[in-house]
Amino acid sequence: MKIISLSSIILILITVLNVSAGPIEDYIYVQKNMNIIRKKEIVEPNIIFNQSTKSKMDVYYDKKDIQNLKPVVIFSHGGGWISGDKNNFIGVGTYLREQGYVAVLPNYILFPQGKVDDMVDDIYQSIQWTYNNISKYGGNKNKIILVGYSAGAHLTALTTIKVTLGIKNKNKILAPLPKIQKMVLFNGPYDFDDFDSISKLFTQNEINNGIIQNIVKALVNSDDISPTNILKKYPDNSVSNFGFPKITFYWADKDNLIPVNSAPNLITQIRRVSPSTEINSIFNEGNGFDHATLLIGVRDGKPEMQKMFLEIVEM
Repeated sequence: MKIISLSSIILILITVLNVSAGPIEDYIYVQKNMNIIRKKEIVEPNIIFNQSTKSKMDVYYDKKDIQNLKPVVIFSHGGGWISGDKNNFIGVGTYLREQGYVAVLPNYILFPQGKVDDMVDDIYQSIQWTYNNISKYGGNKNKIILVGYSAGAHLTALTTIKVTLGIKNKNKILAPLPKIQKMVLFNGPYDFDDFDSISKLFTQNEINNGIIQNIVKALVNSDDISPTNILKKYPDNSVSNFGFPKITFYWADKDNLIPVNSAPNLITQIRRVSPSTEINSIFNEGNGFDHATLLIGVRDGKPEMQKMFLEIVEM
């Protein structure tokens, strides 16, 4: 039997799902943009919303105009469950604010300090906090959009599915979420069986259940980590909705981290169990977009990427 050390697990996850521009680039970006976090008229930083070591969020809003309630975007960052930070996406928060949104950027606990259930709990609590408090920042609690990128897309999808289906998280059933306007997922890993091809980077043998899924199972002690596999257990037409009427998926053909069939596999299951849920599918093909092209472009202020991102969010 092949024994995988903790350091090997971390190395594999970093290699497979390190979704940002890179640690050096991220560090330089944060240092160049931290002055924005200090501008109280633009952002309220590091609001504590849960009990984990990382559960702080930044709220980007127009302090001079909190009477006119604006739509809200909760943006959950990526990073392969072991890295990533809200500060890596300051540009996303400021851009959404400029476009008339209140943007909520939460951090969530990361491995090894927490497991996937702990991350789900942070995502869940960030949504509840937003609904209960966002009006103080000029946000409309009845117009909340969930947006996730990469690992953040996985956790956002997993959270909403667990809530809808009454699947226990940290040994308890989560109370229903407030009504959400829609969910928008960018470049997410949803089906860990998809990673057999990536496993060949580390082993010459096929892994029946997918090496990455086995690794993640070892970290979480749970089978309920893949949104796609969870829905496979449910019969046709068994879910009226997932707490929102619409889901938008974005993925790209040159993504070197997430297999191209990850989003379509989840879409198939959603359409089967919940035909009434409207699904928008945006497959970016033939334009050279990889895993980070769009979201890092938005972060870095590239107008064409910002425009594309906003059009997808507003679909």
